[in-house]
Order: sequence, then structure tokens, then C-alpha cells
Amino acid sequence: MAILTSMEMDCGQQRFALAAQASLDGFWETDPRTGETRFSPQWQRIAGLEAEEHTATMDHWLDRVHPEDRPELEQRLTALRGGKIDRMESEHRLRHENGRWRWVTARAIAQRDAGGAGQRIAGTMTDQTDRKLTDPATGLPNRLFFIDYLERRFDEAQRSGNWNFAVLSLGLERFKLVNEQLGYEGGDALLAETAARIQAVIEACGCGSVPARLTAADLLVCLENKPGEAQAMEAARVIGDRLRQPFQWRGHTVSPSAALGLAMAGPGVLNAENLMRDADTAHSAAREKGRGHLVCYSQGMRERALARMRMEADLEQALRNHANPGSEGGQTAGGRLVLHYQPEIDLESGRIIGFEALVRWHHPERGLVMPNEFIPLAEETDLILPLGDWGLAEACRQIGEWRELVRKRNPQHVLDLRVSVNLSAKQFGRPGLVACVAEALERAGISASDLRLEVTESSLMSHEDTAQDTMQGLQKLGVGLHMDDFGTGYSSLNHLHRYPFDTLKIDRSFVQAMEEGKSSTEIIRTILGLARSLDMEAVAEGIETAEQAARLQSLGCKLGQGYYFARPMDPEAVTAMLAA
Repeated sequence: MAILTSMEMDCGQQRFALAAQASLDGFWETDPRTGETRFSPQWQRIAGLEAEEHTATMDHWLDRVHPEDRPELEQRLTALRGGKIDRMESEHRLRHENGRWRWVTARAIAQRDAGGAGQRIAGTMTDQTDRKLTDPATGLPNRLFFIDYLERRFDEAQRSGNWNFAVLSLGLERFKLVNEQLGYEGGDALLAETAARIQAVIEACGCGSVPARLTAADLLVCLENKPGEAQAMEAARVIGDRLRQPFQWRGHTVSPSAALGLAMAGPGVLNAENLMRDADTAHSAAREKGRGHLVCYSQGMRERALARMRMEADLEQALRNHANPGSEGGQTAGGRLVLHYQPEIDLESGRIIGFEALVRWHHPERGLVMPNEFIPLAEETDLILPLGDWGLAEACRQIGEWRELVRKRNPQHVLDLRVSVNLSAKQFGRPGLVACVAEALERAGISASDLRLEVTESSLMSHEDTAQDTMQGLQKLGVGLHMDDFGTGYSSLNHLHRYPFDTLKIDRSFVQAMEEGKSSTEIIRTILGLARSLDMEAVAEGIETAEQAARLQSLGCKLGQGYYFARPMDPEAVTAMLAA
């Protein structure tokens, strides 16, 4: 074993001292045989200690490491001492003497003798706090800083009993649209301006509030010195009003707005994480109310948010059950989705000419869940895409199965039924829709003329750049195209002129209002006349009485659907009807 001479040791100490003086990094050096460790003055300064060279054991360092980070650091140091690795790097939190956490990066290299035993381990420590805790786009503290600040604020409040602070969660609305219109550089400029406006409000009130950027266009503010909800809400309103002021960028004017959610601190709130979660829950509630709303957290919001999360998870599981029908527990966890079919009726003969497919959800606990309860959730979470794909494929499969059932019972009889399927806006705007429809038809073995796709005006307006190509592709494929809820939009006639619809569906609101006044009757008469002039069909929705059916027929409406004829039926009921 090689032995270091006293001269070599003195030279090493001199090099350590010179390097430590010349660098802003902290230096440390340990003897793996004895455990004796030297820490440079700069290392001590990073830890908030007196800036002088200090000799101790590695516990001087390890005892200051955040409990969540210490196991990984110890594992790497052990591997370094044991010869498993020659170099290491570790980013972790180090407790400063003032009680705050500093982010540091430690690097080390091991010197070994001829036999591979460690003689000396030397390394550096770099303070990364400013880089780690600052958002480069806005200059604001980031999420890590905010969490650390809020945790210390909770500790202080628990000691003093002074809970005079709140968390404000805010998010710029339609920020994606700003990026699309102004480019990412313009989006970054709006973020920087937003940060500057919040800082200006905080400085003007002199309350010592702390802002931070969370992610993307979401920010947090710890509102300080707010002894009650009224004061905190007023401060939040001032911030919201300031953010709504127009923003100029290279000749463009943007009218920003933010959804704001507020949560008050108090002894009933367990920790900083819960307070942030409550503010985020209120923020979500504000987004649901529309542009620029401010909502303060209340107790019932958490339960509703949890219920919403459970419903989302159950719906996702129900979709997986259909994707993997043989999986265990598929009928219990999440339940199953099913299509019900409402007949479309020839008003003169009473004959069924087709069905509209309507999705239902058999939930294991809640029973039959109607679409108005889960479709909005599916649209928000993008589950509407797999849900829509399943509904399209299932409707086509079912029509094919019914047609085959009738053919087997009577080979000379051809079942002349069509099925209508609603397309969501996200489905309509997704690339590859035409190919998806063609694949569903091919798998079901039915022709394109057996399928009708119902499109709302809002879907067209949401995807005006691609709607024309999509509609022409569907028309070329041969499927029928229905304009759903005709007459309720802002520019229905314009869309009717631009896109190749073959059927108008008269919205149920006009049918229901026929008995209340002349205007609705005249609107329906006009729609029917328009359909005839354009050689289109018209289907009246929501017929609930014999009087409504008779009035529509007298106006020249040939097709209709509604509870007067039949409620949506499950597949088994339709199968029994066709078999009879």
C-alpha cells in the first residue's frame, strides 16, 4: 500500500487551500479510512456558517441534507468510498442556518492506491438556488421556491397563531391562442408583462406578498397581511383588474384575462400542499364559470372535485373495458358503455326509417348515467376521442348485426335502416376522421349510405380551417351529413351554403314552442321551405305530443323523432322488435 509522506500531505493541503480561495464553489475533502473531512470557507458560507475552514465528519454535511434527498446522496457516497464508482454528482437541498433550503450540486472524484482502496475523496459544492428557484421567462420565483416559502409560512403561523395569509391561483385564459397568434415570443412577452403587473400591484400595496410561476400560464401568489376573506378577495380583484388591461405586442393588441381561485389559510388547513390544492380547486371552478371569474374556495368544492376525478377515472376504465373485453373485473370497475337507439319516424306512415345512436353509461354504483352528466367531462379531458371512436364503431356494428338478423329470417327482405351518430367538435377537428369512418364501415360490413353523421354548428366554427376538406371527404365517402340543432347558431345559413349537408335537424326548442306562439311555427315553416329548395331532408327533434306531430306534418315535415313515438331503446329491445 502506498503511503503519503508528510511533504505530500502538506502540498495537498496547500492545493486545497489555494483552490478554495480561488473559487466561488465550496470545496470538501474526506479521508475514507478515518472519515475526517475538511470543508472550505466557501462551503461553510453556502451553508450559512462562519466562513472559515472547518474539519469534522461527513455528518456535518449529511445532517443538513433534506430528508427526502439524503438516502440517494448517502448511496452515492458509499459507492464512491467502496470503489464501485470513481466519480459522482448529486443535486440536493441543503439546510441553511436561517432555516431555508438551498439547492446545491455536489461533485466528487476518488483517488485510489495501487490496490484500488480509496485514499482520498475530494469534491466541490455549487449553490444552484438562484437557477433552481427562479423562472427564467418571468424572473419570478418558481414552484419549488413557493412551496418552500409556504411551508415556512405555515410553521410560523402554527407557532404564532397568526393565519393572515391566503394563496391565489391564477391562470391566463386562451393562452394557447395567444401563442398561435403572436408566436411563442409574443406569448413569453405576455407572461413577462403579467409577472410585472402582479409585482407592481404587490409593491403598491406594500403587503409583502410573494408571487411565483407554476407552469405554462399558471401563477401563484401568497397574499400576505390579509386577516380575512374580504381583504384577500379585494386584493385578488385588484390583481385581476390589472391583468385585464390591454397588452400591446408589435402592432397587435391582446385583451388578456385570468381565472382566479383563492384559498384562505387557517388552523383547519393541514399543510401548505392542502392550501395550494384548495386554491387550485377554486381556480378550476372559476374557469368553469367563464372568462375572468374569481372564486373563493368553499368546503363543498373539494368533494365535488374528488367526485369529478372519480368519474373521470371510472369513465376511462369503462373505455378500457371495451378495448379489453376479456379483462377481469371489467363489468364492475368502471362499468360499461352502451348505445341506446331512438327511432326516426316517417310522420305520414309511422314507419321507422332509422335510428339515432345515443350513448349511455351503466355505472357499477350510480346505475344508468345520462350523457349530460359525463359528456362534458369527456370533452374536457379528451376522453371524448376514444368514446367517439367506440360509439361510431359500435353503431355501425349494430346496424350490420340487425341487417344480418333480418336477412337470416327472411332472405328476400332487405332491412332499410340507417343510423345517425353525433360527432363531437374534437372528433370533427381531428386529422384522419374520414379514414376512421371508412374503417368503421368496412369492419361492420355496411355501406356508407347506411350511416349519417350529425355535426353541430359549433364544431364547424371551431375548425373552420379544416372543416371544408373534412366535409368534402365525408361526402365523397358517401355518408349522410346532418346539420344538428339547425336554427340555434349565429350563422346557420352561411354554414349551410358552404358545406355539403343533406339533412337539417330542426332543434327541439322550436318544436316545443309551437304551441306557445306563432313565431316558432313560422320559423319551422321557413326551415322546411329552405330544405325543400335545397333538395334536403328535414328531421324534427323532440316531438312529445300528437298535436306537435300533426302540426309538423301539416307544415310539410316528413320525418321526426321524440318521446311521442319512442324513447331511446337499448339494443336488446330493438333486436326483439326487429325479430318480431
